[in-house]
Amino acid sequence: MPIPAQDTAWPPAPWDFAYRVYRENEAWYLGDTDALERIYRKEQQAQRTADYVRNGQAMRGGVVGAASRMFWGRPVPFGENRTRIHVPAAADLATLSSDLIFAEPPEVKLAQDLRAAKKAQTRLDLIANSEDAHATYNTMGELKAALGATVITSTWDMSVADHVWLQVSAADVVIPVFRNGVMVECTMWTEYESGSGGQVKYRHIEHHSVGAIEHALFRGTESNLGKRVPLQEHPETESYAALVDPDSLIVTGLDRLTVSYNPNMPTRAWRKKGVLAHTGRSDFAGLHPLFDALDETFSSWMRDLKLGAGRILVPDAVLDFMGPGMGGTFDMGREAFAGLNTPGDPTKPTIDKVQFDIRVEEHERTAFGLYREILRAAGYSQSAWGDYSGSQSQQTATEVDDRNKASERTRDKKILYDKAAISRQASVALELDGLLFPGKGGGRFEQPTVTFPDVSQEDPEKLARTLSLLDAAGAISTYSKVKRANPDLDEQAILVEVGNIREERGLGPEVDPNTFTNENADDEDGA
Repeated sequence: MPIPAQDTAWPPAPWDFAYRVYRENEAWYLGDTDALERIYRKEQQAQRTADYVRNGQAMRGGVVGAASRMFWGRPVPFGENRTRIHVPAAADLATLSSDLIFAEPPEVKLAQDLRAAKKAQTRLDLIANSEDAHATYNTMGELKAALGATVITSTWDMSVADHVWLQVSAADVVIPVFRNGVMVECTMWTEYESGSGGQVKYRHIEHHSVGAIEHALFRGTESNLGKRVPLQEHPETESYAALVDPDSLIVTGLDRLTVSYNPNMPTRAWRKKGVLAHTGRSDFAGLHPLFDALDETFSSWMRDLKLGAGRILVPDAVLDFMGPGMGGTFDMGREAFAGLNTPGDPTKPTIDKVQFDIRVEEHERTAFGLYREILRAAGYSQSAWGDYSGSQSQQTATEVDDRNKASERTRDKKILYDKAAISRQASVALELDGLLFPGKGGGRFEQPTVTFPDVSQEDPEKLARTLSLLDAAGAISTYSKVKRANPDLDEQAILVEVGNIREERGLGPEVDPNTFTNENADDEDGA
């Protein structure tokens, strides 16, 4: 999709449908309860116009009707102070996905047999293996788990850094163009509000095509793109005016896109919806009712705590009154808050108490059941957020490993998409770096490989057992043991540690097999 025409509905069809889902997922991800109330109450209102007649009987509107029954869609009666608690399960799920994949960052490397690529590898390390790149990958892991996909973009600004770097944007600011399942164009946008209580919207549209990036600024409304205006009209886009040519283009000179699409998982619900079939699936897909039920469970729990606070009921005579004609008042936090006009001796006022049960066990079991179902449906092990089905102390190590298999399988599937996207865009960034910063090592090379650690945050006890078994079988060297046990050490530090270990064991320095001459063996034969 090229830069859209003026006064175009925004977002354009069929992406308007996708963006409604993105807004719902974003609201759960951010824990924005105000947005959740607006979304579900709007659907509740839409239900009134979605009724229909089937076989002569009035029917309610299907999915719309189901959505309107959500806890966050129910209006609170006027004057009632109803407790509503939000549990950030959706945000925790997105963080869990990112932690499983990117807690230990991947390694992006050029082919080992390319000696001329050593300088380029140093440049690639700056682009794709730096701490900034690792932080970007963590952000990408969360965003694509929440919204279903991200795009990785090669970005540069010579006034900020002397190299190209990778940047990530979520699916809710991207409109890709797919051809046979491959993204061939991409439109990205950023929205700014300006004046009139947010009614005026500025949108910076950035269109990526092979060999060029086009920038445009539009001034419109919430649902309409509006008129195209000069980039200088908004301070956020003013800097681009000096970078583009008369056609509003930045020519890259590359024969490929400077952006790569990175889906979270294959879509399910949209597989028959044309271009949307190639978008990714959020970890939240199908889980909104469970998130909602979890919030309702904790809200009910907090309501029990409020009602369970001990209260004393006393006659009106012992309450404080505001004065003649002003009535009486009470504080919900005070111990005596309700008046009873009871008969009897006025000098002996009747005092009673109210103490409701706090259903801790029932609420806790319900909440843990919802947690387990959320994790199972999202493809993670039930132990990912803690053990909700009994203590692990009676389980063997093999049984504990089996409980983690679901998370590892999901991680392995997601990594396939991450490897392809990171590798493709790291290669583009390295080539672009060679054009923008010549002589520093960048250029066009074979596409790099992306290697993820076998298991993110491997259990130390399990690692020790594995290394011990490999050592007993004579299947691992001291160097490999040190490297696997200390993945954060560099090459020199590993060699120093190996030397220390051999010295402690009285083994002497390790012999390099490439320089071993077997001179001692020859002397023995000669003797």
